[in-house]
Amino acid sequence: MVLNVISSFLESVQVFGLDFFHPQEFGELVTRFCYNLFWIFIPSYFLYFRKGGFREYFFTFMIVSTVVFQICLLLGSVSLRLGFALGLFAVFGILRYRTNQIPPREMTYLFLVIGMSVKNAVVNENISFMELVVIDTLTIFIAFIVEFYITGMGVKRKKIVYDRIDLIHPDKYEELKQDLTKRLGVEIERVDIGPADLIRDSVELLIFFKATKGIIFYDSPR
Repeated sequence: MVLNVISSFLESVQVFGLDFFHPQEFGELVTRFCYNLFWIFIPSYFLYFRKGGFREYFFTFMIVSTVVFQICLLLGSVSLRLGFALGLFAVFGILRYRTNQIPPREMTYLFLVIGMSVKNAVVNENISFMELVVIDTLTIFIAFIVEFYITGMGVKRKKIVYDRIDLIHPDKYEELKQDLTKRLGVEIERVDIGPADLIRDSVELLIFFKATKGIIFYDSPR
């Protein structure tokens, strides 16, 4: 009885021309927000960040997906929400930072979290809850399979400055990998060659290696 009186009172109060509280809509908002946050956190943290991802992009995935979800959910019309969501999707789809372009892997995860946030926000009564859960589960499952078992993107990566510039030659690629494996103590999968300094006999390399127990390689914040 007391709760009904309080609820009725809060519904009658207005702040800046807006109703102060809608119990049913508020419950739906919190439930949807938690549901979306759960599904966004899984690929952002467990599939990306825990497997050699950069914390700056993990931060971007979480904040961008949360903001997109809120905007889409709070807009009144379904058609308006969908159109606005697709507009945001296009903007972030061509997003580039001033200094560095977003790498394909990070761009793919950004695409994933925005798409899931838009879907979870604009879904209506025509879609059942079980259908929504199955779709989200399949999306995460496919990302997991591709990440760990098909593309091999589970390997870690690191930029290093290498002093043996004599091995930077197509014919000595295997020798280069063997030298790096011996000196770093990790199994090198791939080596990408960057800028070379012929005066100082050094070259910048981006190495890809399988994760092993022991020393953890890290790069300074970018």
